[in-house]
Amino acid sequence: MIHVMVLAADRPGVLRRILGVYESRRYRVRSLATGAAGPAGFVRVNLVLDEPADRAHRLAAQLARLVDVAGVEVAEPSRAVGRELALVKVLLEHPARRADLLQMAQVFRARVVDVAPRSLVLEVTGDPAKLDAFLGLAREFGPVEVMRTGVAALARGSQVLAAAVVAPAGTPGPSWEPSGEEDPLPSGAGAFSPALAAGSGP
Repeated sequence: MIHVMVLAADRPGVLRRILGVYESRRYRVRSLATGAAGPAGFVRVNLVLDEPADRAHRLAAQLARLVDVAGVEVAEPSRAVGRELALVKVLLEHPARRADLLQMAQVFRARVVDVAPRSLVLEVTGDPAKLDAFLGLAREFGPVEVMRTGVAALARGSQVLAAAVVAPAGTPGPSWEPSGEEDPLPSGAGAFSPALAAGSGP
């Protein structure tokens, strides 16, 4: 599992173009999350891939060539901080076990957001492994309905992906030259930092 974090201009069709790159190469995507970024007019797209590091770096290089992409960062799980939110509705087969479910939820620091005579809706946050463990136990109480947000992640250390956007005027942009081993890249122009592609953090 490896994180690919993208900073892109908030324009119509940008997410479709980003998704088109990994779909055409058949990358295995475990999670996708997108939302507003720090710089005005930009969005972040966080992908979690079930791919080896070399394929993740290759995807980063391909994404960086898209016109609307301002920066791309690749990070191993140990070099990133990731969190996910899940809303979990548990339909209690035995309402008398409600107290047991609430006790289990307290262990995971889950929050009750809705209560009905035969169901509970719980909100739980954490890394994907924590959410998987919570869901495994919740299913022991009855049928479960789940909505997960996908993993929101930031790289550890002082490096900031948004720096590609807010660099002082006149500062030379990063450069990158593709090797002959790379897959054909989408057309367009974009800045790509080899330091970002190689990972992040101290």
